[in-house]
Amino acid sequence: MSDIKAIAAGGLFAAALTLALGISIFPLFFLGPLAGGYLSIYLTKKYEMDGVKDGALSGLVGGVVISLISFAGIGILSTLIGLFSANLGDIASLIGILAGILFTSIILIIFVVLGALGGVLAENMREKSIN
Repeated sequence: MSDIKAIAAGGLFAAALTLALGISIFPLFFLGPLAGGYLSIYLTKKYEMDGVKDGALSGLVGGVVISLISFAGIGILSTLIGLFSANLGDIASLIGILAGILFTSIILIIFVVLGALGGVLAENMREKSIN
């Protein structure tokens, strides 16, 4: 059974760390989901060994938070694209919306994969500390 509190805490930590690293040092943004997956496994009980599942779920939570935050920015961006290219018609705003959806999908996939990887790393470290 997955610990929902640990998954939510890992996801929120992943989102916060990704925002902080994305603003200050962009190439290190991928450490957020890894650390979130690691934290979610660290906070679970010692006998539970669901590293991949819990890490992926914390990555999903963090990805949804980041996606919701970025939708506001992408919405502003697509509006500006629509205003600047009013001569082109509806095609430019459609391209902006499709780019936003593609960007959000990529964010979610990256967060889930890196969260699962963080969960696996934490589970491996837990197994090594037990043995």
